Amino acid sequence: AQLRQQLPNLRLQMHCGGGNFKKQMKKADESGARFAFLICEDEVANQQVAIKSLQGEFEQVSLSQNEVAEWLKKYI
Repeated sequence: AQLRQQLPNLRLQMHCGGGNFKKQMKKADESGARFAFLICEDEVANQQVAIKSLQGEFEQVSLSQNEVAEWLKKYI
């Protein structure tokens, strides 16, 4: 919700569960998305988001939840 408020033109799709990690990543890749946001137990505990490039643009990065919108503005 926070990202949608900060970036109203962002197309964001959520997938919460349903299959193993590999299947979830395959589904994200097949959707045509550029990025996957990974929010696992460690990220929740540290208030972070891991961002994985699905098109090989960069290595996976971890950011605080407050930094994600600014980071996305650079890449979209």
